Amino acid sequence: MKQCFFLRICTYVMLFSFFTSYAQENKFQHLKSLGGIEEYNYKPNDLQVLLYQDQAAPVVTVQITYHVGSKHEVPGNTGSTHLLEHLMFKGTPKYNPETTTVTNVLQNIGANLNATTWNDRTNYYETIPSDYLELALEVEADRMRNALLLPEDKEAEMTVVRNEFEQGENNPNSILSKEIWATAFMAHPYHHSTIGWKSDIENAPNEKLREFYDTYYWPNNATLSIIGDFEKEEVFELVDKYFSKISKAPKDFPQPYTEEPEQTGPRQITVKKPGQTGVVMTAFKVPGRMHKDHATLGVLNMILSNGASSILNKKFTDNGKALYAYSQLSNFKDHNLMSIGLGLAPDFEHHEAKEELLALVDTIKAKGVAKEDINRVVSATVASNKMSRDGSFAIAGALNEAIAVGDWTDYINRIEKLKQVTADDVQRVAKKYLNIDQSTTGFFIPKNKTGNNEQQEAQAEAFQESSNNELYYRNLNTVRKEQTAATNLNFTPLKKDNPFKYKRQQVSGIDLVTVNTAVDDFITVTGSFNAGESVAKKSNLASITAAMLSKGTSTKDKYEFSEALEKMGTNLSFYSGDFKTGFYFKTLNDNANSVIQLLTEALFNPAFEEEELELIKKQYVGNLKNRLDDPSTLAQIELAQTIYPEDHPNYAKSIEEQIEEIESITLKDVKAFHKSQYLNAPIQTVIVGDVNETEIVNALKKNFPASTKKATSLTYPSKSTKSKKEVSKTIQVPEKPSASLVIAQYTGLTKNDPDYLAMKVGTYALGGGFAGRLMQEVRDKEGLTYGIYANQAGNTFTDGYWLVNASFNPDLIEKGEASSFREINNWIEEGITREELQNKKTNIIGSFKVSLSTTGGMANTILQYLQEGKDPSYIATYPKEIEKLSLKEVNSAIKKYIKPGQFITIKSGSIKE
Repeated sequence: MKQCFFLRICTYVMLFSFFTSYAQENKFQHLKSLGGIEEYNYKPNDLQVLLYQDQAAPVVTVQITYHVGSKHEVPGNTGSTHLLEHLMFKGTPKYNPETTTVTNVLQNIGANLNATTWNDRTNYYETIPSDYLELALEVEADRMRNALLLPEDKEAEMTVVRNEFEQGENNPNSILSKEIWATAFMAHPYHHSTIGWKSDIENAPNEKLREFYDTYYWPNNATLSIIGDFEKEEVFELVDKYFSKISKAPKDFPQPYTEEPEQTGPRQITVKKPGQTGVVMTAFKVPGRMHKDHATLGVLNMILSNGASSILNKKFTDNGKALYAYSQLSNFKDHNLMSIGLGLAPDFEHHEAKEELLALVDTIKAKGVAKEDINRVVSATVASNKMSRDGSFAIAGALNEAIAVGDWTDYINRIEKLKQVTADDVQRVAKKYLNIDQSTTGFFIPKNKTGNNEQQEAQAEAFQESSNNELYYRNLNTVRKEQTAATNLNFTPLKKDNPFKYKRQQVSGIDLVTVNTAVDDFITVTGSFNAGESVAKKSNLASITAAMLSKGTSTKDKYEFSEALEKMGTNLSFYSGDFKTGFYFKTLNDNANSVIQLLTEALFNPAFEEEELELIKKQYVGNLKNRLDDPSTLAQIELAQTIYPEDHPNYAKSIEEQIEEIESITLKDVKAFHKSQYLNAPIQTVIVGDVNETEIVNALKKNFPASTKKATSLTYPSKSTKSKKEVSKTIQVPEKPSASLVIAQYTGLTKNDPDYLAMKVGTYALGGGFAGRLMQEVRDKEGLTYGIYANQAGNTFTDGYWLVNASFNPDLIEKGEASSFREINNWIEEGITREELQNKKTNIIGSFKVSLSTTGGMANTILQYLQEGKDPSYIATYPKEIEKLSLKEVNSAIKKYIKPGQFITIKSGSIKE
């Protein structure tokens, strides 16, 4: 009888579970599937749901895209979408500073989270260990309709956003792009930049932000994307659990109806601001992303600017007229610009550059482009598209832009559109759209072209490669590994095993580590050897030697070398730092042997031609001159010179000294450095992905010359002998709207020191990100800065230092300095709490897990361990070492290494005396 009763109960439970599951799934109407992505309509409120399962790693990205961007703003409230995005992190009745904030609760599990605002959309995302999927969905549902949007939060965040605006004003390329868009579009709301005009940022009424939120933040104006490691049934259950409480919007969503009037002639603007390099940019009006010609314009854009064989590179960069050249095609819904830009060498005048650029455009219109060039760029795009599906975050970012223009399937279909493009198509769109009467040209003319001035080379490179998409919303790179404060999770995570398996072996003298992951058909390869600036006799010699490697080999000129890689969709990069020279590439398995052959040709048989060396030197000097008026760079150089003696690897020479030494470098110097440091050098290499070990090992044996030396880790035994007295310095840089503050101390720690991890956790609590004390107090409560962080630096192979760095409006830097020191001194005196310690541990371990979810993330992590003399198994050991740290160890380390009265404080910018 008992058995029958038990069976009856089990039957009831199974039936209840079945009908509950059926009821939930019945609320989700399947609309279509394409490329592994499934689209559903959540019928209770018309929330669009996109699902893409990728169980290569135990990580999932949750992203919600709202179909509202800066184009929905009107004069007077420009920047509202972006300011509202910031306030969405300020809290709800459940998540707020009095309980626990959104950033705290997510970062406590190691989430990589952020939000971005752009012309057509706003998105919020978190990449998390998949155990915590429920938490992410609960957070996003909560803030969809429950954001507090308090006036006091708006006032504090306004100055944060204004500081973000001011940072952009330090960058000539950003300034010029903003001015060109404002001139090209006179009526359409693409006229104003996403960050808004400064006066609107400062004066936007809180009521307007609330009105904007109540108008657009509804489920039927949103797309929820869930990408990565999840079970579909669980997703249906959780979406229904949290989003069913939210109704559709009570009204229709207002849309901009202003049409851009016809442009009847070319336009030109000039910007004169401090800088060192002139810039010319010409932009042509082209149609929206979903127009049939946009893909063809994309092919033309790539032919113009992708690789050594690109038209712009051959026309302007290779002959030394331009320090850099780029073409960009924006990807907006309504209208776009195709922009062609040149960073001018000193002897290339603006008007001459403009005329040559327009003459080049006329040539393309008259003669078209070669079929071979189309095949080259399309083949590269097809291969790189497949390899770009490396981790849920990368997929989410690309999918987000297709969602923004109204058709997520363009994320999949775009490749097929590119494959259909012909040479006739390219010439037709060039004639139709590259029309001088539909163009806007901008000149950036540097003022005060002398003295201490810089704009980082990295900024120019980011501008060239990322299109405009990353100029006016929150920086995706500076807030990746944020941390957290106290939280009380109401979810019990599932514990999923993900054992780390690798193979380490010696192949032709290479210390080789291979890791097989669940990705299909591609691998990521990274490697390095001891050949950095610390062993070079002249400044930047190691870096210039590495740059020469891609400029041709003994069997291929630089165009043949570049084209061979491009056809395989492979970007083989070489780099050199203070201690190491390295290489990195991602390639399809079918091409692995060919890429390895090209890699060895470049490493061991480079062409080393005099003409290429002179061109690279000119570019290096030009880029260094661009660094002569950047407050942050000048502060960092001053810091390194204050901490270290001249013979120390961490010492930094002045920009003027570096330029002088670069100009003295000869081809003989390059060849001598290559011979002494590259040949017979033991190499450490890591390969991660869909690894065919037999083929890889055979390719390495066949192509790499055997080394008789064994790879060793580097250590620098000497310690800085400089005085530990307190130092305060101010560097004046004229007409810079954003100033830099650095507060530092020498610690002498290396990454292998016993106290390193304790200081890492303690420093993380102070300033590791959004949930660090510095961000929560100096940014969030006081609104003094866009970003303030604490780190340990210079400690991979040498005695390092600890620092806090931040940007401030020059009028607020004194107040920012005082607030920073208040938090630093409290941190030293009181240490961190037990609650903070546990939160930082879970945050560091969780974010570490997320960082290993891509082939590149895992490959770079393992290579870093090899360089430090650790075994790859340290991937499993590292979380355990973090977990076992005690509160006493962390707080003792803080007091041991950071001493009141020994701070180095450097302020750099347009600072009032």
